[in-house]
Amino acid sequence: MSLVHPYYAPSERLMSASGSRALGAVSMAAYLGFWAVALLIARREVDARFPRVTAPSHAGDRAQAILRERYARGEIDAEQFRRMRAILDEGREPAG
Repeated sequence: MSLVHPYYAPSERLMSASGSRALGAVSMAAYLGFWAVALLIARREVDARFPRVTAPSHAGDRAQAILRERYARGEIDAEQFRRMRAILDEGREPAG
């Protein structure tokens, strides 16, 4: 009398057949492939439905940060600071 649950008996016969190891490897690869594709689709859907919110990064931000540092160190006076900041805000070169 076998102490193994009757559900496992057909699997035992299958594993003793020739080619069953290859079939098991293909089955395992199919399961892994299925879950890989399912997770990729789920990730894409989550990204599409809940986009990440990031602060815009502009080149002018860096320029204004440098300008504020120069003003704080006393390299430029208040008038120069205001003039240069206005130029950066407008995004154009000074006339003349």
